[in-house]
Amino acid sequence: TVHEALPVAGGMMAVGIPEYRLPKDILNIEIDNIRRAGVEIKLNSCLGRDFSVNDLLERDGYHAVVLAIGAQLSRSLHLPGEDCEGVMGGTEFLKDVALGNAPDLSGKRVVVVGGGNTAIDAARTAMRLGASEVSLVYRRTREEMPAQDIEVLEAEEEGLQLHFLVTPTRVIGNG
Repeated sequence: TVHEALPVAGGMMAVGIPEYRLPKDILNIEIDNIRRAGVEIKLNSCLGRDFSVNDLLERDGYHAVVLAIGAQLSRSLHLPGEDCEGVMGGTEFLKDVALGNAPDLSGKRVVVVGGGNTAIDAARTAMRLGASEVSLVYRRTREEMPAQDIEVLEAEEEGLQLHFLVTPTRVIGNG
């Protein structure tokens, strides 16, 4: 039995990896294969909210519990103003988009801070949502970016503007 906190099966693969990188029909085929193998998937079932490990062992009679809860939250930049409206973590942004709660970015300028795959995914997703300009700022050089090279190249081809050796010091909200 898999207890899935999200309203969809597949965990972060379903909500953290954009459709252009992992088509939902392919993912759903794999999830269906898992179900056909006899695995029950309980959606909206969250550890700590809906059950505890002791509940699973004592109440529900499981003999073993594997915790595979993943990285559900983005890292904070610990910057003044990071709580301004319109500022969000990359993981949360991708999750909102995947669950049909995409912000309206049509004609807006977007900046993404980071150099990993999540940052590239967030930037490319913002472009697909109609942002007029998307910039990615990264504190190190391009060679030091942890994102996959092909993803960075494809993002540039799509119009992503990359800025290296840049570190934000604060967020200034202006409405």
